[in-house]
Amino acid sequence: MEEELQALQERIERLLQGARRLADENRRLQAELIESRDARVRLERRMGEARSRVEAALSRLPAFADDVRDAAH
Repeated sequence: MEEELQALQERIERLLQGARRLADENRRLQAELIESRDARVRLERRMGEARSRVEAALSRLPAFADDVRDAAH
């Protein structure tokens, strides 16, 4: 009976250690997920800003070409 209780106690301790390890890993993964989401939002914002700059530059090209053509005549 004593051996069975000892074995049960050891098993419970291993289960508790596993549960703690999983809880720690879960917290770490949640933090990584938040960090990844924040990075994605920052990247999307930067891409939007870059897209706006490119579109603005492209919209000026025809006007620039017209100015050059007018100056040549």
